[in-house]
Amino acid sequence: MCISIFRAPHPGSQKRYLSIKDYSKYLLRTWILFCFLIRGPIAIFAQELKDTLQLKEAEVRASFVPDNKGYKKIKFDTLMLMPYKAADLSVVLSQLSTIFIKSYSPGSLATSSFRGTPANHTQVEWNGISLSNPMLGQTDLSQIPVSAFNEIEILYGASGLTKTSGAFGGVVNLVTNPDWNNKIHASVAQTIASFDNYTTEVGFIGGTASFQSHSRFNYGSALNNFPYYDEFTNETVRQHDSEIKQYGITEEAFWKIKDKHLLTARIWYSYDNRDIPPVVEGSSTYNPQKILNKTLRSILEYKLVEKTWNFSIKSSLVNQFMNYRSDSMFINDNHNYYSWFSAARFTFTGIKNLMIKPGLDYTYDYVKSDAYEGLKTRNTLGLYLEASYKFNRHLESQLILREDYLDGKFMPFIPSLGMEYKPFNRINLYFTGNISRNYRYPTLNDLYWSLWGNPDLKPEYDNGVEGGITYNFPSVSGAFFIETSVSGYYSWMHDMIVWNPLPENPSIWKPQNVSEVNARGIEASLNFKWKISKLQITSANNYTFCKSTNQKTTSAEDNSLGKQLIYIPENTANATLNLSCWHFILGYNFTFVDKRYTSSDNQSFMPAYSLSNIIFGKSFYLNTFVISLQGKVNNVFDVDYQSVKNWPMPGINYALTLRIEFKK
Repeated sequence: MCISIFRAPHPGSQKRYLSIKDYSKYLLRTWILFCFLIRGPIAIFAQELKDTLQLKEAEVRASFVPDNKGYKKIKFDTLMLMPYKAADLSVVLSQLSTIFIKSYSPGSLATSSFRGTPANHTQVEWNGISLSNPMLGQTDLSQIPVSAFNEIEILYGASGLTKTSGAFGGVVNLVTNPDWNNKIHASVAQTIASFDNYTTEVGFIGGTASFQSHSRFNYGSALNNFPYYDEFTNETVRQHDSEIKQYGITEEAFWKIKDKHLLTARIWYSYDNRDIPPVVEGSSTYNPQKILNKTLRSILEYKLVEKTWNFSIKSSLVNQFMNYRSDSMFINDNHNYYSWFSAARFTFTGIKNLMIKPGLDYTYDYVKSDAYEGLKTRNTLGLYLEASYKFNRHLESQLILREDYLDGKFMPFIPSLGMEYKPFNRINLYFTGNISRNYRYPTLNDLYWSLWGNPDLKPEYDNGVEGGITYNFPSVSGAFFIETSVSGYYSWMHDMIVWNPLPENPSIWKPQNVSEVNARGIEASLNFKWKISKLQITSANNYTFCKSTNQKTTSAEDNSLGKQLIYIPENTANATLNLSCWHFILGYNFTFVDKRYTSSDNQSFMPAYSLSNIIFGKSFYLNTFVISLQGKVNNVFDVDYQSVKNWPMPGINYALTLRIEFKK
């Protein structure tokens, strides 16, 4: 079900397309030689120059971003992510955020549902460039290691318009920032986990007050041969054909010149080779399947900062090669795409209380696929304007405007307006709200998949409104901090693209603009930090209620009207509590996921489940060395559950990590 999109229209076809193997190797060798021998001039592409010139104190908490101007944004910092360095992005988002993760199996496909929307309505970015495959329009979160970045920024709903259009749910941006005070920071970590799961991380960060270089390498492999109970055969069996092998190399260099010029270069090569695991043993006959991904991402950025204005320009190139193979079905398909993205921004702050930021984006997608008839390309030119105004010390506003020009046609205009009101001077209480419109154009698979694609599809569009309250209280001494937020949203999505069988030929499925969806919900969060002598207590807690229903049917026999969309739970919650003292750490994480319907008429569903995880560890400080030993118990109560119907998940399992760091 999750891999049918990779099938070629003509099984056994011998067509050969451009391979990127030699190109990737050459570019990777060239970059490594450049970075490690020449150490070229590079620096961080920052929102504000002052943010890059001083080291910020890291806090172990999820933090709402100040000055949101009516839009909801949160960040997870380096220390918050530290226990998850051996995990992938899907694990972090499921345990620390309000985003629901739909996971087919450990190491297998993992996608997101953000505010009641499908996976292709969430945009995942790496330092401002999209990680979404233009063919699919979504990102496999299981392929993104947490060790590849040091901060996560989550932009909810309309706040994602500052990054891109089409992300109805929101944007997840993975960020790496330099520490200009760092001289040398080297680390190596080895994780050994259940089911022959091994992860290795190596990192080196070095530089001066004007130059920093980040080098990282990660490697992971797993058999994932966990036991599970097969309800069809009433036996306990072991998962098989679920092996994965992944590795990645990232190099990032930052150069700051006279506190005015900032230049950054980044490259990330990743390799992912995995089996597609079978569903529950007794539910169907298994056909061995494999997916191979090789991806090369590169970014060059420059920023000039003056007293009342700054200018930035960014250019990136992404190249991904994917192969899907199923010998029993005589399929061996190649999919190769290039995406070139460039963006320019000019920010003017020369008028009191006013900020104006016009911009220009350009994206070129180039795809050769065995699932398409010939070469497919897409050109997207985006015009962007952001303006914020501070009326007084209590009231601020932000206006966002976008207009995309896609393959010679103007897309619908995208406006959004946000307001933030702080009624008291000495009390950190904020009222926020925004209203927006957004559009998303079809994916290349929707348009061009041989036999099944529909080139006449229209863009999906969404009208949304959001409001919220945020309060935080920091004690004068800094020993106590509490932050809470409640927000509500209402979104009406039209012309939703749905794949349906054709009435004249039910064996052929085609995408059509047939659905209307109404998504509304409430999000609540409570975070606090409390230091009592040597003991520090931190906690992050989230609850989400989401009602996402189908508001349009195509026939009288369709019983989905007013029903919850499949695989979108109405209630989700997670809570994390960490205790640290004398370099010991003890943490507990709890996650609850409500039932998920598996049929559009809501007659069948997967039951709710709750999971508990425990982490404990100790760090030893030896002059310039830090040796850390960390243990983790996942699914402490050995819950038998499935995230997706008939795709088994592991019971109780363990992980042990040894980390050695050198810092000078």
